[in-house]
Amino acid sequence: MLVKQTLRPYSVTLLLACSALAATPKAHQQFFPPQAALRQVRSASGPVVVNSASYLPGVSPGALATVFGTNLTDVTGTVVAGTNPFPTVLANVSVTVNGIPAPIFSVAYVNGQDQISFQVPWEADTGKAAVDVQVFDYGTQQAELLVDSFTEDPGIFGYQKYGQLYAVALHASDYALVTPDDPASRAEVIILYTTGLGPVDRVVRNGFGAPADPPANTKDPFRVVIAGEDAGLLFAGLAPGFVGLYQINMQLPRDLPSGDLPIKILSDYADSQTVSLAVQ
Repeated sequence: MLVKQTLRPYSVTLLLACSALAATPKAHQQFFPPQAALRQVRSASGPVVVNSASYLPGVSPGALATVFGTNLTDVTGTVVAGTNPFPTVLANVSVTVNGIPAPIFSVAYVNGQDQISFQVPWEADTGKAAVDVQVFDYGTQQAELLVDSFTEDPGIFGYQKYGQLYAVALHASDYALVTPDDPASRAEVIILYTTGLGPVDRVVRNGFGAPADPPANTKDPFRVVIAGEDAGLLFAGLAPGFVGLYQINMQLPRDLPSGDLPIKILSDYADSQTVSLAVQ
């Protein structure tokens, strides 16, 4: 079990949040990174593996991760898995984690860089350089990386608007995206989308959508802090029907100020990056 004793540096990040955010017609949205989010990973001398929500190095069992690199695939554009369960081969690309085939969410070539997003198998080890990630194209190994693996590695999915990174959160009342033009209200219940919240209280198979009745709850407690105040947590667990995606249902404090407020997830193991939430 690897515990991060200090916070990792803030990074303005996101990749593909998910192909859908909830089981509603309004949910079919995709969130791609602004250019500022990619500069850090592009500056690496070779391939890197990061949390798909925060873009910070490292992985967590059951969570979504992304490999960035060059000459990993011959894909142009973006290919997204449209099946449940996710395939372990997509566009002739496969990924193994300590020899275990990883379910693949997407394979993309964007602005001169390959991006392969996958679910870290639930049985992956944790610890310093505990995970061996291998990337194959047409069965030929293209990259191999040793990656730190954390019991929990919270990352908040986000989207860019008006030059700022906002949390991917939905109004619980109508599943509309919380935006600066449709902000959350004080005391409102919202749904925050994340990855890397760690073990859950039900067995979930790699690559399969999470159960809904009953849902898979996180085993460890979390806090969500908004502008220095704790939100009231109503649920933390896997988003039903989705792979590697977690959600936190929470009630916002009644005395929040208005504006673009900082929001982050805290746990005993690691904290997420900080993003913004629009509140009126």
